[in-house]
Amino acid sequence: MAAFFPDALDKFLAPVFLEGVRKKFHYDETQAFEFQVVAEEMMPLIREEAFWERRESSGENKHQSEACSVIHEQVVMSLGNGVDCLQERYSERKLLSQSYMIEVLSSELLLQGYAAYNRYIRKNTDWHVARYHFLGSEEEFPLEMLPDLLKELTPLITCNSAFCMLPKKSVAFIAELTQDDKVRCRGICVDCNNLNCSNRMADSGLAEKRLSVMTDMPLTYGYRRIFGLI
Repeated sequence: MAAFFPDALDKFLAPVFLEGVRKKFHYDETQAFEFQVVAEEMMPLIREEAFWERRESSGENKHQSEACSVIHEQVVMSLGNGVDCLQERYSERKLLSQSYMIEVLSSELLLQGYAAYNRYIRKNTDWHVARYHFLGSEEEFPLEMLPDLLKELTPLITCNSAFCMLPKKSVAFIAELTQDDKVRCRGICVDCNNLNCSNRMADSGLAEKRLSVMTDMPLTYGYRRIFGLI
């Protein structure tokens, strides 16, 4: 188990990162200070608990392409339980705006983790990332693989019968690695069929359709489920 990527963590409290997230999710300028306060509360928890782990998949996923060999690597990243607990405390106090800030800040930090993983592989191995595979998005990688993948990688992340991971701010994926210099990763959203994903990077317009600001107004059923209110 390795601590979460330092180069990503070092940018978490930087004004350019916080401003980028605030604007992406349409928080008002007047909420910039509140946004920073939430991030500062998250930071020590993340530094203490966030981690990632990698493991080469079994030999059956290793094959020869036309140019060179390709391997698959199982990877998990997590921000730890502390961030979940902080979000729950906000929700219990009906501070839903701050709770949602944790959600978007966590998502953006995990997105930074993919790029950091790419850099790590390129720097520390003879391989580089060709593409990502997410469980449940392809027939070859069904969602049912998740429990075994987690058991093989780490006891610190589990999933329930609905395949929801704990800690909640965790991701798992299969990275396809290659030595072919002509093949480069085009982004985590390539070949993903979930066009409604709010973090989709291939079409920034979809992300901009998210609710701009969470306030103490009545919430929709979906957001009430997210925050555990029903």
